[in-house]
Amino acid sequence: MKINAFLTALCAALFLNMSVSQGAFADQNTLSLPTEKSLKADLAAAQKMPDGDEKQTLVTDIQTSLDLLQQIQAQQKANEALQATLNGAEAEIQKNNAELQTLKKQLNTATDADYQSRNPADLQALVTKLMNQQQDTQSELSVANGLLAGQSSVSERAQATLTNNLKRTQELNQQLANASISSALKQQYQLELELIDLKNIYSQILLKNSDQLTVLYQSRYDLLNQKAQVQQQQLTAIQEVINQKNLAQSQSQVELVQQQQQSAVKNNYIQKELERNAQLSQFLLEQTEKTNTLTQDELRMRSVLDSLTQTQRTIDEQISALQGTLVLSRIIQQQKQKLPTNLNIQGLSKQIADLRVQIFDMTQRRNELYDLEAYLAKVQTDQNQTFTEAEKAQLINLLTERRKIASDVIKSLNNQLNLAISLELTQQQITQISDQIQAKLDQQSFWVKSNNPINLAWFKSLPMSLGEQLEGISKKLGFPNNFENLPYLLTYVAILVVIGGIIFKFKTFIKQKLASINSEINRLRTDSQWHTPMALLFTGIISLPSTLWFLAVCQLFGFFFVRNPTEFWQWSLSMAAYWWFFTFVLAVLRPNGVLVHHFGFTQDAAEKLQAITKRIIVTVVLLLNTSVFSDVMESGLANDVLGEVNTIIALVFCIVIIAPRFSKASKAFGQTSHDHRDKLLLKIVRILLQLVPVGLIVLVVLGYYYTALNLINHMINTYIAWVVWSLARHTIYRAITVSSQRLAYRRLQEKRQQKAAELNDGSPSDDVVVVSEQEEGMAVNQVRGQLLRFADLFIWTALFAIFYYVWSDLVTVASYLRDITLWQQTTTTEAGVVTESISLFNLLVALVIIGITYILVRNLPGILEVLIFSRVKLSQGTPYTINTLLTYTLVAIGGAWAFATLGMSWSKLQWLFAALSVGLGFGMQEIFANFVSGIILLFERPIRVGDTVTINDVTGTVAKIRIRAITIIDPDRKEVIVPNKSFVTGQVTNWALSNTITRVVISIGVAYGSDLDLVKRLLLKAASEQANIMKDPEPRALFLSFGASTLDHELRVYVSQVSERTNTIDALNRRINELFAENNIEIAFNQLDVFIKNQDTGAIMPLVEVKS
Repeated sequence: MKINAFLTALCAALFLNMSVSQGAFADQNTLSLPTEKSLKADLAAAQKMPDGDEKQTLVTDIQTSLDLLQQIQAQQKANEALQATLNGAEAEIQKNNAELQTLKKQLNTATDADYQSRNPADLQALVTKLMNQQQDTQSELSVANGLLAGQSSVSERAQATLTNNLKRTQELNQQLANASISSALKQQYQLELELIDLKNIYSQILLKNSDQLTVLYQSRYDLLNQKAQVQQQQLTAIQEVINQKNLAQSQSQVELVQQQQQSAVKNNYIQKELERNAQLSQFLLEQTEKTNTLTQDELRMRSVLDSLTQTQRTIDEQISALQGTLVLSRIIQQQKQKLPTNLNIQGLSKQIADLRVQIFDMTQRRNELYDLEAYLAKVQTDQNQTFTEAEKAQLINLLTERRKIASDVIKSLNNQLNLAISLELTQQQITQISDQIQAKLDQQSFWVKSNNPINLAWFKSLPMSLGEQLEGISKKLGFPNNFENLPYLLTYVAILVVIGGIIFKFKTFIKQKLASINSEINRLRTDSQWHTPMALLFTGIISLPSTLWFLAVCQLFGFFFVRNPTEFWQWSLSMAAYWWFFTFVLAVLRPNGVLVHHFGFTQDAAEKLQAITKRIIVTVVLLLNTSVFSDVMESGLANDVLGEVNTIIALVFCIVIIAPRFSKASKAFGQTSHDHRDKLLLKIVRILLQLVPVGLIVLVVLGYYYTALNLINHMINTYIAWVVWSLARHTIYRAITVSSQRLAYRRLQEKRQQKAAELNDGSPSDDVVVVSEQEEGMAVNQVRGQLLRFADLFIWTALFAIFYYVWSDLVTVASYLRDITLWQQTTTTEAGVVTESISLFNLLVALVIIGITYILVRNLPGILEVLIFSRVKLSQGTPYTINTLLTYTLVAIGGAWAFATLGMSWSKLQWLFAALSVGLGFGMQEIFANFVSGIILLFERPIRVGDTVTINDVTGTVAKIRIRAITIIDPDRKEVIVPNKSFVTGQVTNWALSNTITRVVISIGVAYGSDLDLVKRLLLKAASEQANIMKDPEPRALFLSFGASTLDHELRVYVSQVSERTNTIDALNRRINELFAENNIEIAFNQLDVFIKNQDTGAIMPLVEVKS
């Protein structure tokens, strides 16, 4: 009602706008439109004008007017055709209904007897004719189905058309109000208004007569569908007659052979030949029956293929017409239920291969019979006997008959081969189309609303909807009417109960076995890698009794209280599997279970995990049984309010109860775990447990209930796969640990025995090596580490493979996003201008690429450290260089890939890069020079992180090498930023580039008169006492020059590292000072004596002593 009211108001506004515009522009709009002839004349005149913008604009306007005029003519024809269809609708509907009733009568009356009197050639021609008619009917049926599917969205399409036309009319009226526009443009706008008027009339006719058109198109569809069924029945009947005639012909040949056998000459060889003819005739009869069967199968499969092809067209048309609507989701659910299943005929490939071999063999045997004289001569020679003339005549007749039968067999085999090949191709097409339909339905189901959103109207209708659904559940319950299968059921239930009882009786024994295994683990002599698999097997067996008894109870309940026990039994089987799985997991998580004894978890961690698992079971059971409520409704998920409520409750329980407990348990486990991968995995799970339920609740509230259930199902399977993978992983880890311990123990035993044997042989006691516990542990850890690194590759690869398998069916769902176009762009190729569409899928892929690139760049140093740098010894600064270069490479590849995904190829970006290069060359010359210099420094590596360098009177250690500058930390612990260009163009001293050895020079002056030999010995002694000073090159003490007041010496020593220079200088200065003081060697200094001379007396006297 709301839509109808809106459309009425829209039409009123449209008419009002048209009447106003026509009144306002009565002087501009004439009653007659320009003709095609006049427009072509105007176009020819415009093309004769001088070249220029005015000519180009005028030609474009007139050409557009011509196109609009053609569209007006086409729209007028469409309006007339629609009106004519409506005028004759009633008569056509009555005619179609009458023909439909006639065809329904023919459908049940066509029999094989109608075609028995015709010969096979006429029947084969009739089959060809009917098949052509059937193809024509399928084409007409496709058209009718498209029209019928379009009627379901006629109101939405008409509404959109009228709205757009109203906006465009207002725009055109505003343009026409402008007196400055040209006459050609005014004429173009008037034509467009006329076209809009015709389109509005067409839409109004559709809206007004929508119901009548729907009835008309439905009658056409029903008639054509019934006609196709009648044609298929006629084809089947005719083919059956052809098969019967072929079979009768084969039987007549068999009877003829039998008669010949009775009247044959009494000769053993002739009797054998008659038997061979009889066998060949019987083989022909069998092949004829097989041919008939294949013919029926081929007709049936061809009918299925036609039906699937029609269904595919219907689905495409409905999706195009009802994109994103709630009606589409309900149509999709119906189509899913109608898809054929398990139609394929098995073994066709083998049958085709066998037929080819049989045809080859039979052809060889038949060809031997063309020269009968030679054949008989060979027989007489091989059989060593002579035939009389009568016997020869009889043999010739037999062989001629055999040759004819063999030809018929070959013909039958060839027919079978052709039918089998055709049948196989048809099956492949059916499978392909069925998969395409299923994938498209899955895509649409995932991205289209399946239910009404949860709003105020939903809450108002909730009591009534719950009542209807509970009533549907009550209808599913009831007592059985047929007890024929009760004995089989009771036998099955008794077997389940007995097996569960036997296992339960031996439960104590199994627990004792488990305790015995637990007592043997973690002991070097008794532990085995098979203990953990055996413990898991026994734990699984202990969990079976309750599962079997649960299944038995469900089977009995389903038989006595459910109207359709088959559906309930399938549910009970799946629930029993989940029951056993969770019972097994809880048993593993017991304080005395496998998790604690075998995998090394603490009892506190096991108890926390067990508590979380119990709550997870509640959530999983609620979520698994959500879809059960939809099965009781004919509309399926569309009105499953009970399932929606159940899903929301389970997800809220997950947010409020499970997520906080798992967060606490994962943090406690993370503190004890040393594997960073486990910590990362737990962190991801913890975040998902907090965010995913909220997202699923939002989906359910918005109406995407099917999408939420699909995701929930995948998440439950992911959880189960993760649990199984974790158990397998820890089992493998423990097996490797036990194996490595036993291997190391055997090696240690062999070493000890070897040493003991040497002792017994009289070896000196000093040679006996006692292996300590520390050495033993080192050997164990070394072997275990090597095996674990090898196993990790396969274990983690298996995890990702399992996750991909679980989520692989949603890969096709993501391709739905390819149909959502964000923008389009044109690309010039060798084939011409190509329009390329950029979809939402491209945008998401680009964002994923950027995200992955960011994560890799952010974590690249840690990844390289774990995988490469920790295992390979590299020179100083090399890891930093590799990190930086790989970072640049990843950013470049990720950026280029993301841009290419969005349609920005290098051919489009090269001009941008060229412009940027020019801009960098002039506006940012220094920055660009520093960037290039940074690349040069990373490749040539004249300096590395950790080197001590001197540049521009600044000495320090290189801390960072960035794109623009290098950071140096000076001795004052201050960071000095030096542009990269300075290191390339300036003079740099690298104290540790190729050799870290550096010379330290201590200059010292002693007083005149000092013992120079003693000075040299003391300097060398001071150098020899320092551990940091290298022996090669050896220290040298040199007397260099006579100073003004000193005898100048130098002590030259070498240290291995630049970082040792300062400490070495300090130690040498202190030690030299001590040695010189002990040996009375005076360290001279500059001395100046000042005397004052009296000018009068000439006396000289000292004034003051100045020392420096």
